[in-house]
Amino acid sequence: MFLEEEVYGMLHWGFLIVMFIQLLYIISLWKTKQPDRVAFIYLIVYLSLFSLAGVNLLQAINTFEHQNPMGSETASLNMGYAGILWSLSVLFLLRGISRLIWIKR
Repeated sequence: MFLEEEVYGMLHWGFLIVMFIQLLYIISLWKTKQPDRVAFIYLIVYLSLFSLAGVNLLQAINTFEHQNPMGSETASLNMGYAGILWSLSVLFLLRGISRLIWIKR
């Protein structure tokens, strides 16, 4: 995908900052609340899978660094991986939220 050259760096840094903020927030909740460790493990797995999905998506749209004859196929494969990892991460996120809500009742 052709974008302005500086957009790729902004996407990488923006994604990294947002993921770091999520990680800090989940760690602070874990230390202050600690209602259910399994729920927080689900949330950590969500962060890990979502990070991998984001990395694959960012690799797929960055056509400047990976110029090879099979570039579009590689990008399609990376987008497929990103979609699968994203959907798995959402399942873990929903499971973690469900456990947090269930424990509070």
